[in-house]
Amino acid sequence: MELSIIIVNYEQSHFLGDCLESVHLTICKTKFEVILVDNSSKDKGLESVLKRFPETRLIDNARNVGFARANNQGAKIANGDFLFFINPDTIMIKGTIESMLDYIRSDPSVGILGPKVLNPDQTLQYSCRKFPTIWSGLFNRYSVMTRFFPNNRYSKDYLMLDYDHSSTRSVDWISGCCMMIPAPIFKEVNGFDENYFLFIEDVDLCQTMRKKGYRVDYFPSAKIFHKISSSSSQSAPQTIIKHHKGMIYYNQKYNKTNFVIRYTINSMVMVRCLLQLLFNVVK
Repeated sequence: MELSIIIVNYEQSHFLGDCLESVHLTICKTKFEVILVDNSSKDKGLESVLKRFPETRLIDNARNVGFARANNQGAKIANGDFLFFINPDTIMIKGTIESMLDYIRSDPSVGILGPKVLNPDQTLQYSCRKFPTIWSGLFNRYSVMTRFFPNNRYSKDYLMLDYDHSSTRSVDWISGCCMMIPAPIFKEVNGFDENYFLFIEDVDLCQTMRKKGYRVDYFPSAKIFHKISSSSSQSAPQTIIKHHKGMIYYNQKYNKTNFVIRYTINSMVMVRCLLQLLFNVVK
């Protein structure tokens, strides 16, 4: 088996059918399997999707175990030499999967490979970025600070706005909405850190890969569509809270500074979380 495609689903069955259809229509020569990990979705569309694609291997969790752990569950039963993690709200473009497979197979120093990610209207999603800092955390693309100061230099640097996103290059990290990883390397780094429930786990995995000496490459010749950015920018409160919990954990894991600095950064993250929650309430 050359490729295992792993999809974690939670209440996104309305996207899943199109995603799976695009996978099957765009792979021509590669032997592959699809592993779907459902995190106890309550929507009723999943059954009909599985009837359309009966060869899909299903892990049906009794509860939502989080994105990182669910991906690890899929990887543990995967038979492929390469793992391809995609979100259910992505659409593959013809040639993307196999061109990524050819690229990563040709260079053993690549630990993670990501494509160019496009919005449904074909505008660019900034799916490759620099590692977060205290300032990029405060001026994250979706933070209230960025809404007040949209042209700040911290966001521009973090999102790599000076890069044309048309040439292949090594980057700090790529979005977990679509990434290809050699299965032995994923096992070597122990997969995703399950201390993250939702968000930041992709940043963490790229940190781990780079510390192990592997490259994280952005490969814009391969392209996918990602629908999530077309949805409402207003996030559920629990999503905002879990995101910021992940930021605090990441800070504690990678910023080996003194207690005062760690406490200051974590306090600023909590303030950012409260501001974002407040902004969503009054919006």
